[in-house]
Amino acid sequence: MAKQTKIIQSIDLDMTGLAEYFKGYSFNNEIMMIRVTDLNKELIDKAASGLISNSYRLDALTVLLAMDGNLDVSLDFNRYSIPEKSLLLISPINAITGADLSTGGRFFLLIIKRELLDRLGNSGGPKPLPTKDLSDIFQRPHFEMDENSYNKISGSVENLYHYMKDTRKDIKEFLVIASLAIVMTEIFSLISERENVGLQAKHISRKTELMTRFVFLLREYGEKEHNPVFYADKLFISVQYLSLILKEETGKTASQLIAQHIATRARNMLRLPGASIKETAEKLNFADQSSFGKFFKKETGLSPKKYIESL
Repeated sequence: MAKQTKIIQSIDLDMTGLAEYFKGYSFNNEIMMIRVTDLNKELIDKAASGLISNSYRLDALTVLLAMDGNLDVSLDFNRYSIPEKSLLLISPINAITGADLSTGGRFFLLIIKRELLDRLGNSGGPKPLPTKDLSDIFQRPHFEMDENSYNKISGSVENLYHYMKDTRKDIKEFLVIASLAIVMTEIFSLISERENVGLQAKHISRKTELMTRFVFLLREYGEKEHNPVFYADKLFISVQYLSLILKEETGKTASQLIAQHIATRARNMLRLPGASIKETAEKLNFADQSSFGKFFKKETGLSPKKYIESL
């Protein structure tokens, strides 16, 4: 279909700016929360309509909780209708390819950057989403809940929203992180319950499965392995077939997606205080600083030095 020719962009959200624009709340530019009501629905609708001509993938976990009304979201060109008292989880692998909100509905939108989830898991909270669960969310993002599950999820989300608004700077970080840990624990419990009751996953095509596995491999090895042959070998397919699949699903070849991933990692590294171009080149497995500089300028339009100066 024509829709599937759209290019999927990976974007890095300015959560602070977006939260302010949409009359929501953010914390440390790592978590954003918006309560969608009639008061800000017009702004949200404008943003949603923009998704018709653009497709996005976020390096974050997005949680959409429908309290009432109806929410239609297109993920990976598949349409999901989200009725009241249900949950949609959008993993970093999913591409958001469209959205529409019903009139009069109330929803919570929560976006948590992957880095924060990782830190949350390493600090004694719920562990970051394991590969199995992330793959399950990618394939089956919609959760219908009974009254008991809905009350637990909505209660924890309401509690987090309350503390996102808190103005006590000395304890706000503790309150937000603790509340987020509870939300994630309830979500993990919901995922586990779905697995335990033995619901059958809808059929996932071989191409979608291979694309999912490629994304996991890229996240694990992308900093060191720059050659598409490495990923094709891991998947037991030819480089040509891998690029064909990825081109159909994302509009980009394996080489282009690998380069995009490396460029994103490079930008993130160079944003850090005291970032070293030489060390960044070494961490990303470039032969030398010169070859890294040529790659970075080709992908971003700026030399690493100019990029750092622009921050």
